[in-house]
Amino acid sequence: MPPHAAVPGCVRLLLSTIVNIVPTIVDRREALVADETLGALLVQARAAHDLSLQDVASTAGCSPGYVHKLEADLVRTPSPRVLSGLARALGLVYEDVMTAAGYDPPSVRPEASPTVPAAVKRYSNAHIVELLERLQRDVDTLMARL
Repeated sequence: MPPHAAVPGCVRLLLSTIVNIVPTIVDRREALVADETLGALLVQARAAHDLSLQDVASTAGCSPGYVHKLEADLVRTPSPRVLSGLARALGLVYEDVMTAAGYDPPSVRPEASPTVPAAVKRYSNAHIVELLERLQRDVDTLMARL
């Protein structure tokens, strides 16, 4: 008896439907992202999450006025750092936000982060000072042991 013969007909029908629908959903999502402006993408995501300009701006690390300008498509080349923050704040895929902003899609690299590339990670000056002080203490401890 073939292995699929033991599966009830309704389950086979459901699996067949899922297998046929998933590629269609993915194709539609890619088409929407390709045709959508950055502003429209941001407005829709912000509305879907019921967030204010201030909420998005504070999480993204920019001003509410700048988010408003981005939503109105008044910024020609927003920085990848800001786009990364917006993707994080709005639960969007970073690559989709970059594509909507007019950047070329990034090359696929399995070792790269799917949401935030390492180049846009941001540290405050206070955090950098803290890291340097900790490093200095570790070096002093190692030097004392030698």
